[in-house]
Amino acid sequence: MFKRFLRRPAVQSGLGWGVAQYMRLIKATTRWDILHPERVEDIIAGRKGVIALTWHSRFLMLTSAWKREYQLPYVMISRSRDGAVVAATCKALGLQTLRGSSKKRGKNKGGEEAAAGAVTAVKSGGCVVITPDGPRGPRQRLGDGPLRLARATGAPIMPCTFAVARRKQFDSWDKFVLPKLFGKGLIIWGTPVTISKHATDEELENIRLFIETEMNALLAEADKSLGHIPVAPA
Repeated sequence: MFKRFLRRPAVQSGLGWGVAQYMRLIKATTRWDILHPERVEDIIAGRKGVIALTWHSRFLMLTSAWKREYQLPYVMISRSRDGAVVAATCKALGLQTLRGSSKKRGKNKGGEEAAAGAVTAVKSGGCVVITPDGPRGPRQRLGDGPLRLARATGAPIMPCTFAVARRKQFDSWDKFVLPKLFGKGLIIWGTPVTISKHATDEELENIRLFIETEMNALLAEADKSLGHIPVAPA
């Protein structure tokens, strides 16, 4: 019965609005430190399309790293019930959404449409935001979707990780982090990566491993610096 209740568009919109306001409060009340902003300053200032990556567990901190004058964000979201709430959250934040994920058991999950939309968004100068281990994991493992998007568009990939001192961590598949108000936070930008349109699948795999390894190392660094035990990848 509760699941049916969550399927109602009005409920999803209400939850999304509430989450959006909480994300705004987190951004405003957290004392944020930023490491390695110089890695992405020129890319962002260039006003060209980019691809931003962060792990699913840190979704509620996404807006804390992005300013209004940056490229317009397009967030990749699944067509699941949870995805509907995230889509409503993005709408309340003034963000664009791309709904879809890879096929499962022969069912069309809208992945092709979302991928086409992502290409258009990047080529028009937008920022496509992807949580590459969502919506269901495995935790902190990077698929090749963002890399293929980067190869097709020539847009740089910008990894970003987040941590906060005051938080509640859930025992979910991704070890989701709920940040608490009025705490200390850390944003770490990873190494931007640009992929040649001529890159082979073998080269893509090497790049995938590099990005995944760095994102997990930076996440562990951020968590440890704020007094938490790092979460291991699945």
